[in-house]
Amino acid sequence: MMTFLKRLIIILITFGISIVLDTISMPNFFEAIRPNWTTMTMLFWAVKLRKHFGVGSAWLMGLLLDISKSFVWGLHGFTFALLCYIVKRYYPRIKSFTLPEQTILIPFLFAAQSLITIWVNGILGNSTPSFTHWVMPIVVSSLFWPILNILLNEICEVFGINDK
Repeated sequence: MMTFLKRLIIILITFGISIVLDTISMPNFFEAIRPNWTTMTMLFWAVKLRKHFGVGSAWLMGLLLDISKSFVWGLHGFTFALLCYIVKRYYPRIKSFTLPEQTILIPFLFAAQSLITIWVNGILGNSTPSFTHWVMPIVVSSLFWPILNILLNEICEVFGINDK
Protein backbone atom coordinates (compact mmCIF):
# COMPACT_ATOMS: atom_id res chain seq x y z
CA MET A 1 0.00 0.00 0.00
CA MET A 2 2.79 2.42 0.89
CA THR A 3 4.57 1.64 -2.39
CA PHE A 4 1.41 2.48 -4.34
CA LEU A 5 1.01 5.78 -2.52
CA LYS A 6 4.69 6.68 -2.95
CA ARG A 7 4.53 5.84 -6.67
CA LEU A 8 1.35 7.88 -7.10
CA ILE A 9 2.80 10.91 -5.30
CA ILE A 10 6.00 10.85 -7.39
CA ILE A 11 4.02 10.51 -10.64
CA LEU A 12 1.72 13.39 -9.67
CA ILE A 13 4.64 15.61 -8.65
CA THR A 14 6.48 14.95 -11.92
CA PHE A 15 3.33 15.65 -13.93
CA GLY A 16 2.67 18.79 -11.90
CA ILE A 17 6.16 20.08 -12.63
CA SER A 18 5.89 19.18 -16.32
CA ILE A 19 2.51 20.91 -16.68
CA VAL A 20 3.95 24.03 -15.03
CA LEU A 21 6.91 23.92 -17.44
CA ASP A 22 4.47 23.55 -20.35
CA THR A 23 2.31 26.48 -19.26
CA ILE A 24 4.75 29.14 -18.06
CA SER A 25 4.55 32.28 -20.13
CA MET A 26 7.62 32.81 -22.33
CA PRO A 27 8.78 35.20 -25.06
CA ASN A 28 7.86 34.16 -28.62
CA PHE A 29 11.35 32.87 -29.45
CA PHE A 30 11.41 30.55 -26.44
CA GLU A 31 7.80 29.56 -27.00
CA ALA A 32 8.81 28.20 -30.40
CA ILE A 33 11.47 25.94 -28.88
CA ARG A 34 9.63 24.84 -25.74
CA PRO A 35 9.95 21.07 -25.23
CA ASN A 36 6.83 18.97 -24.73
CA TRP A 37 7.53 18.34 -21.04
CA THR A 38 4.23 16.65 -20.20
CA THR A 39 4.41 14.37 -23.23
CA MET A 40 7.96 13.33 -22.32
CA THR A 41 6.92 12.67 -18.73
CA MET A 42 3.93 10.62 -19.85
CA LEU A 43 6.10 8.56 -22.23
CA PHE A 44 8.65 7.95 -19.48
CA TRP A 45 6.05 6.64 -17.03
CA ALA A 46 4.37 4.56 -19.75
CA VAL A 47 7.68 2.81 -20.43
CA LYS A 48 8.93 2.65 -16.83
CA LEU A 49 5.68 1.53 -15.16
CA ARG A 50 3.99 -0.66 -17.74
CA LYS A 51 1.72 -2.35 -15.20
CA HIS A 52 0.86 0.76 -13.17
CA PHE A 53 0.57 3.55 -15.73
CA GLY A 54 -1.87 2.86 -18.53
CA VAL A 55 -3.90 4.47 -21.25
CA GLY A 56 -6.43 5.82 -18.74
CA SER A 57 -3.70 7.51 -16.70
CA ALA A 58 -2.24 9.02 -19.87
CA TRP A 59 -5.68 10.28 -20.93
CA LEU A 60 -6.20 11.89 -17.52
CA MET A 61 -2.82 13.63 -17.65
CA GLY A 62 -3.58 14.87 -21.16
CA LEU A 63 -6.93 16.18 -19.99
CA LEU A 64 -5.22 18.05 -17.14
CA LEU A 65 -2.84 19.60 -19.68
CA ASP A 66 -5.81 20.63 -21.85
CA ILE A 67 -7.47 22.30 -18.88
CA SER A 68 -4.29 24.08 -17.76
CA LYS A 69 -3.47 25.40 -21.26
CA SER A 70 -7.09 26.12 -22.30
CA PHE A 71 -6.96 23.73 -25.24
CA VAL A 72 -9.90 21.83 -26.65
CA TRP A 73 -10.79 19.42 -23.89
CA GLY A 74 -9.70 15.92 -24.75
CA LEU A 75 -7.22 16.84 -27.50
CA HIS A 76 -4.11 16.04 -25.47
CA GLY A 77 -6.04 13.38 -23.61
CA PHE A 78 -6.65 11.61 -26.90
CA THR A 79 -3.09 12.02 -28.16
CA PHE A 80 -1.59 10.92 -24.83
CA ALA A 81 -3.86 7.86 -24.74
CA LEU A 82 -2.89 7.00 -28.32
CA LEU A 83 0.84 7.42 -27.65
CA CYS A 84 0.54 5.39 -24.45
CA TYR A 85 -1.26 2.66 -26.37
CA ILE A 86 1.54 2.58 -28.96
CA VAL A 87 4.14 2.34 -26.18
CA LYS A 88 2.18 -0.46 -24.49
CA ARG A 89 1.67 -2.28 -27.79
CA TYR A 90 5.37 -2.27 -28.62
CA TYR A 91 6.60 -2.36 -25.03
CA PRO A 92 9.01 -5.34 -25.29
CA ARG A 93 10.78 -3.76 -28.24
CA ILE A 94 10.90 -0.24 -26.73
CA LYS A 95 12.05 -1.51 -23.33
CA SER A 96 14.93 -3.39 -24.95
CA PHE A 97 16.16 -0.22 -26.68
CA THR A 98 19.12 1.60 -25.21
CA LEU A 99 18.71 5.28 -24.37
CA PRO A 100 20.31 6.43 -27.67
CA GLU A 101 17.96 4.12 -29.60
CA GLN A 102 14.97 5.48 -27.66
CA THR A 103 16.17 8.99 -28.47
CA ILE A 104 15.96 8.12 -32.17
CA LEU A 105 12.43 6.72 -31.75
CA ILE A 106 11.02 9.56 -29.64
CA PRO A 107 10.82 12.21 -32.42
CA PHE A 108 8.40 9.99 -34.33
CA LEU A 109 6.06 9.86 -31.32
CA PHE A 110 6.29 13.65 -30.88
CA ALA A 111 5.63 14.15 -34.59
CA ALA A 112 2.55 11.92 -34.39
CA GLN A 113 1.24 13.97 -31.47
CA SER A 114 1.90 17.25 -33.30
CA LEU A 115 0.24 16.06 -36.51
CA ILE A 116 -2.88 14.93 -34.67
CA THR A 117 -3.04 18.25 -32.79
CA ILE A 118 -2.63 20.27 -36.00
CA TRP A 119 -5.22 18.12 -37.77
CA VAL A 120 -7.83 18.53 -35.01
CA ASN A 121 -7.17 22.26 -34.75
CA GLY A 122 -7.55 22.54 -38.54
CA ILE A 123 -10.89 20.73 -38.41
CA LEU A 124 -12.05 23.07 -35.66
CA GLY A 125 -10.98 26.11 -37.68
CA ASN A 126 -8.22 27.14 -35.29
CA SER A 127 -5.00 28.56 -36.66
CA THR A 128 -2.22 26.14 -37.45
CA PRO A 129 1.27 26.83 -36.16
CA SER A 130 4.09 27.90 -38.41
CA PHE A 131 6.60 25.29 -39.52
CA THR A 132 9.07 26.50 -36.87
CA HIS A 133 6.47 26.25 -34.10
CA TRP A 134 5.65 22.76 -35.32
CA VAL A 135 9.11 21.26 -35.84
CA MET A 136 11.25 22.93 -33.19
CA PRO A 137 9.40 21.47 -30.15
CA ILE A 138 9.91 18.00 -31.65
CA VAL A 139 13.63 18.59 -32.10
CA VAL A 140 14.12 20.21 -28.68
CA SER A 141 12.02 17.55 -26.92
CA SER A 142 14.11 14.86 -28.56
CA LEU A 143 17.27 16.54 -27.30
CA PHE A 144 15.87 16.82 -23.77
CA TRP A 145 14.56 13.22 -23.71
CA PRO A 146 17.84 11.61 -22.55
CA ILE A 147 18.26 14.21 -19.79
CA LEU A 148 14.70 13.81 -18.53
CA ASN A 149 14.95 10.03 -18.80
CA ILE A 150 18.14 9.93 -16.71
CA LEU A 151 16.71 12.38 -14.15
CA LEU A 152 13.45 10.47 -13.72
CA ASN A 153 15.29 7.14 -13.56
CA GLU A 154 17.42 8.57 -10.74
CA ILE A 155 14.26 9.67 -8.92
CA CYS A 156 12.89 6.14 -9.34
CA GLU A 157 16.09 4.70 -7.89
CA VAL A 158 16.06 7.04 -4.91
CA PHE A 159 12.42 6.32 -4.06
CA GLY A 160 12.48 2.63 -5.02
CA ILE A 161 9.86 2.93 -7.76
CA ASN A 162 9.70 0.01 -10.16
CA ASP A 163 7.13 -2.00 -12.09
CA LYS A 164 6.88 -4.86 -9.57
